[in-house]
Amino acid sequence: MKKPFLFVIFLVSILGCSNEFIFLSEESENWKGEYSANIDGNREDGNYIFGYKNGEKDTKFKNLEIIINDGETVLKADNHEGATVRISSSCSGCGVSIVLWTHLS
Repeated sequence: MKKPFLFVIFLVSILGCSNEFIFLSEESENWKGEYSANIDGNREDGNYIFGYKNGEKDTKFKNLEIIINDGETVLKADNHEGATVRISSSCSGCGVSIVLWTHLS
């Protein structure tokens, strides 16, 4: 009786410690957004990349504000140069992300 019980505990512990990689992307008429992350147990290290489709290297944005996950991640820049915006994110002791792309305008 003990052997099957120990095997189940071992199997659950292996499955709970798996490494995963997620990649999500979405685009609108003017923007393309991507999120990629490595998830290891309850730690997540990710990157958001937003690209302005009509922009070039010398594109400039004034008062740029990006709010992700209802304010969990926020980027504010008075002046941003370039058509690409990169935002790193990481958390430890958190649950696996569920990212919803709701609006890229």
